Amino acid sequence: MSKLALQGGKPVTKNLIGTTQLISRRDLERRYLLETFDKGPLDDWPGAKSTAAAFAAEFAAFQGARHCSLITNGTHTLQLALESLGIGWGDEVIVPGMTWQATASTVCDVNAVPVLVDIEPDTLCMDPAKVEAAITPRTRAIVPVHLYNRLANMDRLLAIARRHKLHVIEDCAHSHGSQWKGHGTGSMGVFGSFSFQNSKSMRAGEGGALIMNSKDLYGVIESQRCCGRRFPERPKAQMHSGNYRMTSLQAALLRGQLAAMHRNAAVMDRNGQALDRAVAAAPGVLPMRRDPRITRQVGYCYAFRYDSEAYDGVPLVTFRKALAAELSWDFFPAYTPLHHSELYTPHTKRRHQISAAYTRAITPSRWKLPVAHDIWENRAVITLWQIYGLAPSRAHFLSDAIAKLHENRAELRKLASK
Repeated sequence: MSKLALQGGKPVTKNLIGTTQLISRRDLERRYLLETFDKGPLDDWPGAKSTAAAFAAEFAAFQGARHCSLITNGTHTLQLALESLGIGWGDEVIVPGMTWQATASTVCDVNAVPVLVDIEPDTLCMDPAKVEAAITPRTRAIVPVHLYNRLANMDRLLAIARRHKLHVIEDCAHSHGSQWKGHGTGSMGVFGSFSFQNSKSMRAGEGGALIMNSKDLYGVIESQRCCGRRFPERPKAQMHSGNYRMTSLQAALLRGQLAAMHRNAAVMDRNGQALDRAVAAAPGVLPMRRDPRITRQVGYCYAFRYDSEAYDGVPLVTFRKALAAELSWDFFPAYTPLHHSELYTPHTKRRHQISAAYTRAITPSRWKLPVAHDIWENRAVITLWQIYGLAPSRAHFLSDAIAKLHENRAELRKLASK
């Protein structure tokens, strides 16, 4: 029996990825940056022939949407989407209980109430049955999150929305380039919200994009992101707002990365499926369930599930730490469920203390999310998107490392008890 790397033994590998199979187009990023710097304009004014306008058109086409507005970040994209639909005081918006806090906090920012629903244990995306059960006469919208390396069940969620006359806003911060039945994520709901924050597979430090198919809503979003201005070509599309424009310098970086993503998307999908097979072949772990309607899966992270019973009760945190040591690669917990997240605390902010009833309604602890809690505390193993550069021929390192931990589970228990 091989000695654990945590105990000074030889790790399974000191170089998990080897040579990444993902390409970058730093040459294009640099070229577009310099062209933008030399020629401008640096901002993204509607109608201007800017780098931002070029990237917006290219990104809309890549995701299969008619229109794209570039916005300051992936939080503001959700806020503007909600505001453009007239969602606000007295309304409810259904969001998953496991997501980055912005999905829910933006609902509070428009003075509506986020209704937290539990997730499916094998996809980590919102459970459609829980969504339907949460609908009330005050419900106005559903915000599915395509989380980590799986997509929400869009067929069921869109059907639910049609029956109850609700809007669907897709939170696609984790799914640049993914497709459901050949449709790009974000193109199936009324809006698709994307983030280009620095940890994403397409990144510009910060930045966001909102895609849509409605010309009328596109006009409203363009007004909102440009200080509420009215533009001659869309005189009725006006809404009071602030400045939410992304710059052309950010768009220049993203335009080069989009060129790389045209190739990388298929590679990430293929390599992700190889990782799934490696996890499925290893003891005491399970890959996330891949719905056959997913025609391309491009993950922000890679996630799989751990069964502590198969490891005689070894805690999840010990498993993750030991796996990281064997592969020289970091593994993380899932997002803290929103009902006790250290970041999602809207009830503490004075602007949200409109009334005692409203403060109670947005207090996260009112919700019960047993599946999300169990996933976070006991099951989820997460690693960042760069693992999709791992060639299928090297995926065995993952299953080899997991098998080694299972073989040494008694030693892991001793380590955990110290």
